[in-house]
Amino acid sequence: MPDIERAMVSRRGFLRSAALGSVAASAEEAWQREWDDLVVAAKKEGKLVLLTVGGSGYRKAADAFGQAFGIEVELTGGESASVWVPKVQKERTAGLYAVDVAVVPPNSAITILGPEGAWDSVRSAISRPDVLDSKAWADGFEDRWMDKEKKIAFGWEYKVVHSLIADTTVVKADAIKTAKDLLDPQWKGKIIMADVRIGGTYLPLHNLRKLYGDAFVKQLVIDQQPVFSRDLRAIAEGVVRKRYPLGFYVEPSILQEFVAAGLTQHLKYLDVPDLDYATSYCVLLFNRAPHSNAAKLFINWFLTKEGQTTFGQNIPTNSARKDVEKFSQTALATPGVTYFIPNREEMYAPISDTLKHLTTLVTQ
Repeated sequence: MPDIERAMVSRRGFLRSAALGSVAASAEEAWQREWDDLVVAAKKEGKLVLLTVGGSGYRKAADAFGQAFGIEVELTGGESASVWVPKVQKERTAGLYAVDVAVVPPNSAITILGPEGAWDSVRSAISRPDVLDSKAWADGFEDRWMDKEKKIAFGWEYKVVHSLIADTTVVKADAIKTAKDLLDPQWKGKIIMADVRIGGTYLPLHNLRKLYGDAFVKQLVIDQQPVFSRDLRAIAEGVVRKRYPLGFYVEPSILQEFVAAGLTQHLKYLDVPDLDYATSYCVLLFNRAPHSNAAKLFINWFLTKEGQTTFGQNIPTNSARKDVEKFSQTALATPGVTYFIPNREEMYAPISDTLKHLTTLVTQ
């Protein structure tokens, strides 16, 4: 190729690269202007009403957002959906649209308030490129939606529930690699288990039912003669005091008081992939949000590395963002393991069927 032709090709390549760079720069500038305008509009509203499940960690994290943008944050909600859902329903029936954003488990939000038209599209509210970047999220941005339409419930959290805790002075290392190992005769009558009608138990049992069938579930919850309790503290104390070598669903927050007292050195949560599952709280945007700009600003900030770090550290929990530190060491995912996620809308009906099956099984 003659030198003049090479020069022309090189120049065209340079111009093309320059043009692409200019487009990217223009897009960045446009996005930044949009963000700056949103911040101004949100500050003008001056307030955000955020619904959460309670806890001092949410207050601290919400205050960080408020201080960053000069916006007052009012917290509302309750300890469970049985508290906050009826409250929201009552208010909305009376024509009172008082709440902007919810950070809650998605199940009741989707099944009860969804059909009532309580939610706007969170997907439409997200504009930040660093939030939309699929590489930032575990399993990708699209996989984080918990509702079937992938619009209203974005699962920002990735918290693994390790269903089984063991007394390591009795249970040998690698003695239990799968749930099938729990059927060993040596564990008969030696497992303390949350009542199978409690979510922390029937969720992994649903997965076992799907994997191994009803006969296996019966062997585990009936034939192995586990000790059932609805008192979660008593379950924790059962393994702490070495009355039982295995505990099925020992709540980490309850165990914490025993950890602080130095009584849990003999205990270890086990990695058992067919027993463990991942939960995900979601962020949702209320229809007719009274502070719509502050709501949009919060959702975008909340899903950034900064926002997820702030909430994860204060609650504490683990974000689904891959660039955020994991703050709950008892809820870490094992690399390479794909976990059952019960918060997905398509799982609600099958899980409900399993709950009915288990209720019949233990009351026969």
